[in-house]
Amino acid sequence: MPIIFEKQINPAKKLAVWHITEPLDFFLAQLNQKADERLSEKRQLENAVSAVLLNKLGEEAWHLLLERDQYGKPFLRELSTSISFSHSKEMVACVVDTSGQATGIDIEQWRDRITRISSKFINKEDRTPFLDVLHCHLIWGAKEVLYKIYAKKELDFISHLTVIFDKIFMGYIHKNEIKSEYQLDFMELNNFIVVWNI
Repeated sequence: MPIIFEKQINPAKKLAVWHITEPLDFFLAQLNQKADERLSEKRQLENAVSAVLLNKLGEEAWHLLLERDQYGKPFLRELSTSISFSHSKEMVACVVDTSGQATGIDIEQWRDRITRISSKFINKEDRTPFLDVLHCHLIWGAKEVLYKIYAKKELDFISHLTVIFDKIFMGYIHKNEIKSEYQLDFMELNNFIVVWNI
């Protein structure tokens, strides 16, 4: 199945979600690549779908420019475009921003049990207008987005990240001298929650 959701966030930024129903060979053929026996088939499939989705959102051969920095953050060699990927079960999400502004995306399958581990990532300042599972999913997704934007690891979800969703969905990074804020958005897609920065 191809792209099941696509959104133009602003003139420079767009996102898309792919529901994987095809085998690995389908994606490798589109990329003109061979299987990488060093990786598990699941990892190969995630990488291949991400590359195809990147090409759909950008240029046909952007996947050939795809690299990862020392922290594992994906980037496009020789381009100022910023990108982010997220995987959950059979879903892959990608966001691209051709202006080069920092960007992040998270997709997570709806899980009722997320409430049981909420003390590991929700602090006393985090708040949303929702309850229980959706509340937890939005804070988790927002903090994943912030973590990807920061892109240098070493962020604690409790002490360095705060999510405040009153009328506007906002995420804050506050670590040492770094203090930054990002407006966020989200959607429910089938049984998944997608969060991204605007």
